[in-house]
Amino acid sequence: MSKKFIVCLLIFVLALGLVACGQTEKPAADDAATESKADAPAARVGDVNGDGKIVVGYISKNLTDPFHAPINSYAETTLEQMKKDGVIDSWTGILDGETDPNKQIDRADECITKSADYVIILPAEAEASDPAVTKLVDAGIKVIVVNSKTVSTDEKAIAYCGSNDVEAGRMLANWVLENVPNGGKYVHCTGVLGNSAQLERGQGIKEIMDKHPEFEMVGEPDTQWSGDKCANATTDAIAQYGSELVAIIADNDDMSSAAQRAANDAGRSDIICIGVDGNQNPLQMVKNGELGATVLQDGVGQLTAGIEVIKASIEGREFDKEPVIPFVLVTSENVGQYLD
Repeated sequence: MSKKFIVCLLIFVLALGLVACGQTEKPAADDAATESKADAPAARVGDVNGDGKIVVGYISKNLTDPFHAPINSYAETTLEQMKKDGVIDSWTGILDGETDPNKQIDRADECITKSADYVIILPAEAEASDPAVTKLVDAGIKVIVVNSKTVSTDEKAIAYCGSNDVEAGRMLANWVLENVPNGGKYVHCTGVLGNSAQLERGQGIKEIMDKHPEFEMVGEPDTQWSGDKCANATTDAIAQYGSELVAIIADNDDMSSAAQRAANDAGRSDIICIGVDGNQNPLQMVKNGELGATVLQDGVGQLTAGIEVIKASIEGREFDKEPVIPFVLVTSENVGQYLD
């Protein structure tokens, strides 16, 4: 046997060995891929980020004012129950927005860190709170805006659950017209400037009052939803305009009830005051005859609609992207239906 033949034979044997090794290693790779697929979380409707869990974030407007307290309480009770029922895996707890857009942006970052799939947010302001919404959406999270809009809500959120604040403004103005038919001077005390409710309620008031020259708005102070600020504005207006001042229209009931007390303390119970929300304290004042009326806003109803959006999305059902929860004018005639 020649040396040349032996060399060729050795090369052939080595080549067969390499092929055999390659064939034995390939199934190992296939096994690893199979194991990787087995370890991956099961796909689940509503699992936005694909980690196999459904997490809900909740960014409050604040934890302090009387309107938001029952909304937050309902959120806690309902989301905890959804967790117990296995509808969701977890939620962030109530993240305090502190009525501060910058804090709400920070809370959005927390939701992203906690791998939220859905986030409910009650914005502090229309423009300044908007980066919280856009940051969440850019992270692939489905956002439900409740109570008041941000500037990109219609474009970016999967739903807005609130009420028609322009209509609330109209209801405030019409009640004043009905109760002070001869007209006079009035003050409009505003919420935080730039909040969508402040803007739209002011729009509704203006729509109605501009048609009635017998009324003159003599002030529109930036009272920032604050009862104390509104009471001071009322006292100042009484001192300046005396008997010509007939009404205080306020963007919320913390302010309207404080304004009415300030007017009563000044011996001017003839000045009528009205605001929006229908909190328990103003409702009790209406029942006691200390406050003429309030425009009730169903904040819990707004949040309920937002939670229903999440449930529908998780179940793959269609949902109303902008459910409107109606306002209700509450007077002495129907106040018993709304007092706890």
